[in-house]
Amino acid sequence: MRPIDLERRQRCLDELRARFPDHAGEVMAAVDANPSADLPYHGTPHLFVVALAALDLAQAEGLTPDETDTVFLAALFHDWGYLSAPDDRVNIAVAVAAAREHLGFTAAGRIAEVIEGSCFPYGPEPPDRVQAVLRDADVLYSTLMLPDSQHFRTGLFLERGAPATEQDAIAFILRHGAQTASGARAVTGFLARPAAP
Repeated sequence: MRPIDLERRQRCLDELRARFPDHAGEVMAAVDANPSADLPYHGTPHLFVVALAALDLAQAEGLTPDETDTVFLAALFHDWGYLSAPDDRVNIAVAVAAAREHLGFTAAGRIAEVIEGSCFPYGPEPPDRVQAVLRDADVLYSTLMLPDSQHFRTGLFLERGAPATEQDAIAFILRHGAQTASGARAVTGFLARPAAP
């Protein structure tokens, strides 16, 4: 992992220790054992990015502590074991099984439901704020609003052949839309930033 990935891993571990002190080590061990850890996009660094973005969005959206815990854990597992199957339901089924196996100490059924809501292509609007936060954390952050987003866009190109420029990411996000008010504000702010010299 790159140094920035290790920093994000540590931040996630710190959050796990604060939220689930009796289970933090076992949860991080499960994340570290992700069989798709080294995929260029859907690997473990992506899980950390989405989990941290979900925490930020959860706070901005006023989610309850329980909702925040749910979306954080769902984000840590949402692409766990990613198989690169063309039908994302296959990929999501692996992530759901892992969440049920490793998160039995909490509301694993609800977490699985939130992960299922991240199946691509997206269906109708997410049924609740928790699923909306996960969807925005997944779509908006890895490919656009991070200092190292190009790394993830390149990874998506290598994995799936998806176009990898910032403009491609913007077009994708505008086509799908933000699911939360906070996500919409973040995208608007990103688009309004001064152009790089």
